[in-house]
Amino acid sequence: MTEEDDIDALAAEYVLGSLSPAERAEVDARRRNDASLAAAIAAWQLRLGPLSEEAPGLEPPAHLFSRILARISGQGETADRVAAVVPLTASRRRFGLATVAGALAACVALAVVWFEHTPPGPPGTHPTSVSCGTRYKVFWEQFDRQKYARISAEQLAGLSRMALRAYDACEAGDDQDARALFDRLARMQF
Repeated sequence: MTEEDDIDALAAEYVLGSLSPAERAEVDARRRNDASLAAAIAAWQLRLGPLSEEAPGLEPPAHLFSRILARISGQGETADRVAAVVPLTASRRRFGLATVAGALAACVALAVVWFEHTPPGPPGTHPTSVSCGTRYKVFWEQFDRQKYARISAEQLAGLSRMALRAYDACEAGDDQDARALFDRLARMQF
């Protein structure tokens, strides 16, 4: 809160009458020397003044004050119905434990959601013993030009598709599928 907000809140409490007599006396003394507090009190009196003019004044019944005093002091016929005051230490401890448990559960739930909905890293970021590019390159280097000449264009296209499938499986982190495809390519006879 800024000092201006504090002055405005103090002025509102002063005008509403919610300050204790000692606080009210302090504000009375302060407003004589503090122009901003005096202006804030005047503004609140202008805002709230019409409300007090609209409501008729009501006097409480004469016996009400004595009944209030009797209930506060424990005298009179209602004194035996007053409940005992229970200390809040046990319930405060349980509340603290429940708060910590709830925060921990929220953190676990957040972690689960985070890891379930976070996409994996870009292809090729999975650690492998031999890089995918190396496997692909080694496969094509084992062919010499005469092997290319002996196979048909359809066979070469199929071979190329299978090699690319093996490379893609390797990049996706599916080492089992990639290894099976590269092994199958190595066993092919042309």
